[in-house]
Amino acid sequence: MLPDTFSIQHTFINISSPSHTSHLIVGAGLAGCLLAWRLQQAGQRFLLLGSTAMPAAYKVAAGVINPVTGRWMTKTWNFDQLLPEAQATYHSLEQQFGIQVYHRIPEIRFCQNADDIKRLGRRLRNPRYQNVLNRYFAPGQAAPDFNDPHGSFGIEQAAYVDLPKLVTCLRTAFAQQGLFRDETFHHSALQQKADGWQYQDLHATKVIFCEGAAAIHNPWFPNIALQPAKGETLLCNSPTLQLPRKLYHHKKWLLPYPDGSFRIGATYDETDLSDTPTQTRKEELLAATHEALKESHTIQITAHLAGVRPSTLDSRPVIGVHPSQAGLYLINGLGSKGASTAPAMTQQLAHHLRTGTPIPPEVDIARFSLKPTL
Repeated sequence: MLPDTFSIQHTFINISSPSHTSHLIVGAGLAGCLLAWRLQQAGQRFLLLGSTAMPAAYKVAAGVINPVTGRWMTKTWNFDQLLPEAQATYHSLEQQFGIQVYHRIPEIRFCQNADDIKRLGRRLRNPRYQNVLNRYFAPGQAAPDFNDPHGSFGIEQAAYVDLPKLVTCLRTAFAQQGLFRDETFHHSALQQKADGWQYQDLHATKVIFCEGAAAIHNPWFPNIALQPAKGETLLCNSPTLQLPRKLYHHKKWLLPYPDGSFRIGATYDETDLSDTPTQTRKEELLAATHEALKESHTIQITAHLAGVRPSTLDSRPVIGVHPSQAGLYLINGLGSKGASTAPAMTQQLAHHLRTGTPIPPEVDIARFSLKPTL
């Protein structure tokens, strides 16, 4: 959903000098904004720097939090630990700024064949899935508008987060306090000094890169095993299709919004890493939707969005410290699960920055045997 207006009900204290700060955060997307917010909550000084004109995954993402994903119906990595942190973070931000960004929503996933039904049976007998899977529904029971010859099943604890609204809200608040600069960062202008790092007129003790897929151009962290993947979605209206408010997962997913519009997503492409929407992927999304629905509907496309997910080779987030250049840090690899992983990952990095708390090995950048070129 696109951002709307919001009010700021919290008064911040500007504790950062415009030219000298403890933390320079490079990248003002979801990870950068949440990290800045956490540092501010902890009374730390920072400056957030990033261009609002540059492509960013949060502008395109539906912000879906899905407990069970993929062909094999696998429970999302670390979901039982990530979800409580995500809910606490978004609810705290909602209260602070007087906005609503976190939306719980029932989810229906359709079995595609007999193997899916067998797989679901195994999952339903697995204690790990008891808090995220609902029962199996025979064909025609759960969602009469959809073709479901193999039936469907319910997924619990799904949600979506209005990421554009959240990021815009945080950026606006920081800008009003002089803590956000809307400009493009140039890596070549970053210079190491005896007591920290100099970037143009800014001096910082620590520099934290939160650049998403743009990190492939970062010379300080050249080997973090990023595997970017392009995704496209469609924002739509239909004069005839009015669906109950659920997240429907057929071969593609369909997410209805309260205003009657809906979103169709998403494609996956590791070869085309541009942010340009394509006719081929639009047709792919529309074909999958028409195939899923029983009746023929007129679908009007109001926006066709494309962006690049910052995934990693092992599909895990990556946070950590540069192995040889003191004061350089990174958070990345949130992939298509940024809405669920960013709150916990920024919390772990903020703790590390403040207290030196060890970073969990499974997300530590050290697992990629980083070999810096600078």
